[in-house]
Amino acid sequence: MAACADSEKAARTLLNQAIQQWDRGELELALGTFDRIGTQYLDTVAATEAIKERAVRLDTYRAASSTERNRAINSGVVSRHIYQQVESYFDRTGHYPELLHGDETVYQGQFDAFVSYCTYQKSILEYGYQLDCTRADSVYVEARKQRLREAVQKPHSVKSTASVEDRNASAIKTAADLSPAQSSWGEHANPSGALPEDGFQAFYINTNQPRQVIATESVGGIAINYIRDDFHGIESGDFGGYWVGMLEFKQQEVMSFTVSQSWSKTRILINGRVLFEGGSDQSILYRFEPGEHKIEVEYVNNWHTTEFSVGIHSSVTYLDMDQIKMRLQANLLDDFQVLYAGLYESSARDMTTIVNLEKTADPVVLVLSSYSPVKWYVSNPFGVEIRAIVYGAYKPGSTLAGDIPGSILRLPAKTRIGSYHVSPDCRCVAGSFHCEGKGKMPTVTALQTLTNKTLSGFTGHYSAESLTVPEVRVDACFLEELTARMSRIEMDRAACKAENNPDFERMFEG
Repeated sequence: MAACADSEKAARTLLNQAIQQWDRGELELALGTFDRIGTQYLDTVAATEAIKERAVRLDTYRAASSTERNRAINSGVVSRHIYQQVESYFDRTGHYPELLHGDETVYQGQFDAFVSYCTYQKSILEYGYQLDCTRADSVYVEARKQRLREAVQKPHSVKSTASVEDRNASAIKTAADLSPAQSSWGEHANPSGALPEDGFQAFYINTNQPRQVIATESVGGIAINYIRDDFHGIESGDFGGYWVGMLEFKQQEVMSFTVSQSWSKTRILINGRVLFEGGSDQSILYRFEPGEHKIEVEYVNNWHTTEFSVGIHSSVTYLDMDQIKMRLQANLLDDFQVLYAGLYESSARDMTTIVNLEKTADPVVLVLSSYSPVKWYVSNPFGVEIRAIVYGAYKPGSTLAGDIPGSILRLPAKTRIGSYHVSPDCRCVAGSFHCEGKGKMPTVTALQTLTNKTLSGFTGHYSAESLTVPEVRVDACFLEELTARMSRIEMDRAACKAENNPDFERMFEG
């Protein structure tokens, strides 16, 4: 009896210790102590209490680390943007970051100055993370108010009645706004100054030996997309690229430069002057004067994949979902099908994805969506009547070309429209249930709202160089199967939770 009493006392001591460790924030240490109780003192009352205490605390912790809670907390201008960047990081890497700043910088964007006001902690056991950027929202709002106060106090400040066109014009850069670069990579990579008749000449280097050009080629656009060392043997983390070409304008024209990049740094020069230098995605408007203009792009990658593009095209007005919906309603009749193609990214080196339309009797509205920018090329060998094409991406720079008559309604979206997933990919690890991707049902619902039509065809892949649209006909049977899949996922979620919360009374049943 004395031995039993001693075991109970030791287990009780460890239980108190585990609770104190957890309350101090030493979660992994506390879990180890909880596990030790179950291993060494399984037959004690304290062990039973420890199992229940551990399960309750983990459930509470898991709920506090969920994406739903983080989205609800971070709903302001700054916080929502940073939250989306953390989620995008998970989409790219399959795990949540250790820190918002550090060796693997998560956030690179227009709100860099406010990230330090966020609190972030990655959860144990990959349950998720806890992010609170409400303080960053407050500081951002106060900074904007201060700038407005300063603007009002200036004696020659712009009148508040200035038109939208006047305000937009102030965002367009000109040569007078740019500072001259002290040097250019072209001095080393292209000392002869040779330029292609059309497009750009690309020079590829290993940044560990930057003076040696490993390969050069003429290309139609500025883009590179590969993994590891699958391009001229250059490891992605050591890749550098230099592109140079000439653009000629007969008259003054405003063009948009869209930069899409990951963990990297880019510089863009126009006639030897710096338009952009940095490591974030950007959309920049620039007014070209009549004549020839030398464009140079310098790029250094710092990641195990290389995904980069600079688009140069006429200024595009991107639309939100309500604007797209109104445009569709105002221009289309009711007799059309909705076909959808979703990607995370293109697998082509130049980021082009060919959309091969299958034979369809009815007119169609084609919706193209991706995370990274894609150069969509529509191939229409059967002469399908296309009423409109909606295309969007999370990152800037997607373009549209191909067998598309000028009369077709083209609607560029501010962001992506749906997912490439048919159903989420879910797994149970140590009692934690995590799903990657949101499945097809939210996409079906979003398209129904956008077009007032039920989706007729779906194609979805993580990456692709060519797609057949549609790959799947969406009918009642397909939607029924999709609903059944989601039901099975919920059953798996409940079973996963049960693994971490055993019922001792039912342990030996079945």
